[in-house]
Amino acid sequence: MKITPLGETHAAEVTGMDLKDGWDETLKAELNNALLRYVTLVIRDQELTPPQYAEAMQIFGDIKEERYKSEFGIPESPLVTEVSNQAFDRNGTRIKHGRIWHTDDADEIDPPNYTVLYALQVPEKGGATGILNTRDGYESFSATMRRQLDTMRVVPLRTGGRARLAEAVKGFIFDEEARLEEGNRHPLVREHPETGTKAIYFHAVKVDHIEGLTPDETRDVLVDILDRLDHSKFLYKHQWRKNDILIWDNRSALHQAYFDYEETDIRLLHKVILKGTRPFGPAMPKSEFESEAPATH
Repeated sequence: MKITPLGETHAAEVTGMDLKDGWDETLKAELNNALLRYVTLVIRDQELTPPQYAEAMQIFGDIKEERYKSEFGIPESPLVTEVSNQAFDRNGTRIKHGRIWHTDDADEIDPPNYTVLYALQVPEKGGATGILNTRDGYESFSATMRRQLDTMRVVPLRTGGRARLAEAVKGFIFDEEARLEEGNRHPLVREHPETGTKAIYFHAVKVDHIEGLTPDETRDVLVDILDRLDHSKFLYKHQWRKNDILIWDNRSALHQAYFDYEETDIRLLHKVILKGTRPFGPAMPKSEFESEAPATH
């Protein structure tokens, strides 16, 4: 196995291994340490059935059940979901999964540590997945800006918050009451429980407002952050090859999909998410909720 940094970016490429062969504790530690260091890993040339894929990804942790498994789940492996550009909502509108910067399930009390995608079919050109390193990006901000962001708490809805930067594409799955349900509040600046580093953390569709700010003011804050980070050295844009596995640390990054290809081209990925813990940070210290009763969802 070889781990190679990808140019000037924060990502790294893993070659020379077959995940079907299993792993020992040494290999597991090496891959997990690399993921913490680089935020994003690309594991090349894997040929896995959905059950094999789910089994292999447990090298990075326990798989978390997707809330959308009934809509996008794989029958032979219920913990794996399908991300396809050929999926449509009830009105026949194409579902564009992940078309704006976000971190998965930021409204939940225990959002996933890692998201993993596995490429089965990809366009010849376009269709990349972008990973925005908000850990290194946060550190690039001035001390004054970091202090301001450190005080902010985000209030998300289940989907379609008032400060959203794009319309919700999966809103049809929820009824109106569920869409307006407030999710778990979280700090805008999240502290990594394993490394102690800080990173910007939000979902640009679900965010309703930052405490003490209006939705419009909140949107201005998020747009300013993204303007400083996007199209910069903090962005890794992964151009897919068939049989690539792409995994990133949600606690240190945002991600999005690019829809710069013909709709007739098929883009089909399999996805799993790995269990995580409740976000904490300067605005919401871990001590605030350690004494609370266990979550029921």
